[in-house]
Amino acid sequence: MIIEAAEFLKLAAYLVALVYCWRIRADHPHPARMRRAWTWLALSSALSVLRHAFELSGYLAGWELDRMSWRQILIVLALLALTAGLLELASAFRAVGFGLHWRRLDWLWLAAIVLLAVPVVLNRDRLGDANSTVAAMRYLQYLSSLLLAVPAALALGLHRISVEMTGGKWATALQWMVAFLVARLVCLCLLTAVPDSWLPMTLLGTAAPWMFVLAAAERWNVTRAAERMSEQIFVGANKAS
Repeated sequence: MIIEAAEFLKLAAYLVALVYCWRIRADHPHPARMRRAWTWLALSSALSVLRHAFELSGYLAGWELDRMSWRQILIVLALLALTAGLLELASAFRAVGFGLHWRRLDWLWLAAIVLLAVPVVLNRDRLGDANSTVAAMRYLQYLSSLLLAVPAALALGLHRISVEMTGGKWATALQWMVAFLVARLVCLCLLTAVPDSWLPMTLLGTAAPWMFVLAAAERWNVTRAAERMSEQIFVGANKAS
């Protein structure tokens, strides 16, 4: 029941994240990079909802490995959408001068992320769908393992941007986004490098999507704060007249 409960919590998290991402997307005009970024992030959330709904159904129904392994299609698509969203997000910030200059510590963190990815590649036969008889699903699982390291590397750029912002809700949102991306890679590393670590891996894996929810919620608070400020200015102008 622990696995089923974890899948339900992940499903709930990505549903909430999808609502936030879609609302934030509407904040930006059609050609804007930020609109494209949050559209991709919303798509990634939607695909993750489908993925965890599929997995939850499989666990509850007791599906065999081959049938369960088809989840790899949704996993890879969600990671591709997530990567596209993060690239658009980073590009939007770089266009206004944020995150252009990395420090030496940033490169050290990048090296650490590469090291975290090494056990995943070397021990990929320990991953859940490695024994599927569907060859395409085995290859997709290998691809998804590599793809997970890419958003984690992009997280370093978001971290540098959050540091340069020196506080504020946007900075907090980016910090939660970084935590989400790195936690997912650490979770997969634990799964492959330390097979007996299923409990901490499950706890961390369940918590990670909620970090994404917190990131989206903090970003949505930027919109809410702007709306409240506009209302106050409007009320103040009416009183003055």
